[in-house]
Amino acid sequence: MILIPSPVSRSNQLDDNMIPLINIVFLMLIFFMMAGQLNSSNLIKIQPPTSQQQSVLEEHDAILLISAEGQLAVNDVLIEANKLTEHLKQKISESNDAQSFTLLVKTDATVPVTKLTTLLKQVRAAGILKVSLATQVHSARHD
Repeated sequence: MILIPSPVSRSNQLDDNMIPLINIVFLMLIFFMMAGQLNSSNLIKIQPPTSQQQSVLEEHDAILLISAEGQLAVNDVLIEANKLTEHLKQKISESNDAQSFTLLVKTDATVPVTKLTTLLKQVRAAGILKVSLATQVHSARHD
């Protein structure tokens, strides 16, 4: 009696060829997830002023955005300039520690200093003592 092996199904052989391709795709996915950076975009489009000094951006409790047109946003919520103090007081009351509350100000480079000073007085009136101004690094280009 001669034993004849049963025919192997063709579908299993096709699936076996897909496994290395799936492995490569997953490896590429993991690589791009680790190598890429995702940055959140601001609600208001701003071009920050330049600075010669570099320092690490620390964690802040709130972010104040000031556009060239005078629009204000706190933590991606548009607000009116006359309601800035009340809005910041509310943010301070929501935080755990009012004494360590920090604010990051991202302003457009074209905002007049008088306007910025007025807004910073409102910030101080709200009770915020720790304020940082976000800038971008000045690149010395010789074209």
